[in-house]
Amino acid sequence: MITGDVAVTGGMMEQSDRQSAEDPLPSVLWGLDPVHGVFAKLYIQDILQLKNSLHVPGIFFYGTHPISRVDILGTVVQRLEKEKFYAFGVDDGTGVISCVYWKKQMPAQVTKTVKVSDPVFAAQISRMLELPHLYRSFYDKTFRIPKDGCEADEHGALILSLQSKIKQFLAQNQVKNFYQRELETIDSLSCIARRDREGQCDQDSALSPAETLTQEPISSPCVSRQIHATFQEAVSALQEEGVIFQKVAGPNELYLVTDEEKQLHNVTLEIIRDDCTQPKYIERGCPFRHILNCVRQCYGAGVTEATLQRLLDSMECCSQIVSTMDRFYTAC
Repeated sequence: MITGDVAVTGGMMEQSDRQSAEDPLPSVLWGLDPVHGVFAKLYIQDILQLKNSLHVPGIFFYGTHPISRVDILGTVVQRLEKEKFYAFGVDDGTGVISCVYWKKQMPAQVTKTVKVSDPVFAAQISRMLELPHLYRSFYDKTFRIPKDGCEADEHGALILSLQSKIKQFLAQNQVKNFYQRELETIDSLSCIARRDREGQCDQDSALSPAETLTQEPISSPCVSRQIHATFQEAVSALQEEGVIFQKVAGPNELYLVTDEEKQLHNVTLEIIRDDCTQPKYIERGCPFRHILNCVRQCYGAGVTEATLQRLLDSMECCSQIVSTMDRFYTAC
């Protein structure tokens, strides 16, 4: 078994359909992406399918992320020695990739290799557990360009603060479900949303007296709508995170707290236990998409991918299920 940091080159990829129609991200913004410039820990099958940058040689794209170097761990299944280099075939279970290690100081594709003595497969198991987290947290997320301007930064910070406080409130009080309008009546939360309006009032203070008179008072319906909109942004962010979800979509519908929804937990666990005994799922487990479709049919169509992923991660932490490669799950 071998692990190594590899500089990606076009010869490592499959030759068909490797060039993107247009770079997903302008090169001047690559430095803003935390994935750029680091050794990305990708599955070999994904490395083989990276897309060439149109404008910069040696840069490839996984989704919207610019990739120049990767970190792989796998078994050497082929070794070829030439006068100036060694060629290795490395297999991580998802595919086989060819790597070149130069014998002398020459432009290298492999920057570092380490032979791993791993008789109990501890390194492989560790990598298998690490990669799904990296994919969910970084690689599979679309890179979003940060907003410019102090006003946008302050508003974004306020939404994050309100989002964190709501999450803390739900956990401390073991809230199972709620309506958004109920959250808006809680002083410790609504005071955060009012700061957004106060910030706008500070900007309005520079207006002339006549102009100031035209501004809405704090208790006006307009201000209430602004506070409601601030809560809506924070609640939507919690939905994207999978902390909460709705069986029926709509701003006035009931929100359910994922960690407290025992029925969803039981339905999901029962699906995995039953289906992982089927012949086609015995070896690798149930795929994430299959579990999601079954949960939506048996429980509710409003369950999102983020909600299910949060639930599965929690179940795995409790040793109720085990995940394998590519988000396949089996019951313990």
